[in-house]
Amino acid sequence: DRRRPFGQTRDLSLVDDDGLLDEVAGLAEWPTPILGEMDPQFLALPPEVIRLSMKTHQKYFAVKAVTTTVGGYDSGKPHHTIERLAPNFVVVANVEAADGGQALAAGNSRVLSARLNDARFFWDEDQKVGFDAWLDKLKGVTFHAKLGTMSDRVDRIVALAREIAPLVGADPELAAEAARLAKADLASGMVGEFPELQGVMGGYYARAFGLPDDIADAIRDHYKPQGPADTVPTAPVTVAVALADKLDTLVGFFAIDEKPTGSKDPFALRRAALGVIRLVLENGVRGSLQAMMKPAGTMIVTGRKLSGDTKYSADLLAFFADRLKVLLRDQGKRHDLVDAVFALGDDDLVR
Repeated sequence: DRRRPFGQTRDLSLVDDDGLLDEVAGLAEWPTPILGEMDPQFLALPPEVIRLSMKTHQKYFAVKAVTTTVGGYDSGKPHHTIERLAPNFVVVANVEAADGGQALAAGNSRVLSARLNDARFFWDEDQKVGFDAWLDKLKGVTFHAKLGTMSDRVDRIVALAREIAPLVGADPELAAEAARLAKADLASGMVGEFPELQGVMGGYYARAFGLPDDIADAIRDHYKPQGPADTVPTAPVTVAVALADKLDTLVGFFAIDEKPTGSKDPFALRRAALGVIRLVLENGVRGSLQAMMKPAGTMIVTGRKLSGDTKYSADLLAFFADRLKVLLRDQGKRHDLVDAVFALGDDDLVR
């Protein structure tokens, strides 16, 4: 933990990244943190872009300015805090540098500048292209051989989000428009460079193009929750798009018999099902799971000219029941009644 007091001597604090810390610690026999500087103009980039550029390409730690308190007892204004990235980074060397690391810091700063210039190029060029051009590109991107292109998938998510919107208190047209744009950034230059930023960049670009916050937030957050520890969106438009996205994935892969088997889950369907369950439970969404799934099933079976066998619906409902039992067990709640309730045809999770 030598990194912590090092940063604090300059009123700076590391952006915690335990995964990167473990990786760097394994690469250096005698890890020596060195504080470097970058051009402050790069702070105009989204902070996620800066952090990923540092981490992915260079194994640098991002640095943030120590929390600033505004107001105080004497001023009569309430306290609130501001956090922002600082124009600095920390690189871990494997030597004790004689000059205190100045030469190493300068060299690494030049390398980082080149990386961030590349990121700035993507940021600037993407804003010259925009959503319509990206959506057109998705027509040539295959989602799955049996489920069509990404553009086909977007059309299904749009229709499904419009259907779900009234159940979650969202405006159907806002939900449909957010769903239409939600996957567009997959064709952007920045997401091509940093796939981890899908959704995040779409949200930034939506704001840059002056779209409503409800739409920008839905684009940014519709992949959530992506795991048991991830936050669950609560904004109605976001919830509608997030449910539509996950239900299309689940119904689609179950309809073509690509269900998880044993420990194999190549399409992350367990995570998607848990996401649907948490979205429904934590937002108090009332309604039948089967009713929510039906429009997706109809679009997929008829649109992709599948056999029309509806057995997948019962299999998927049983899959949801299994995921719900796992969630309840992990929360220390009773899970033994789930099968009995589902067997009675009651799949309203909030009831």
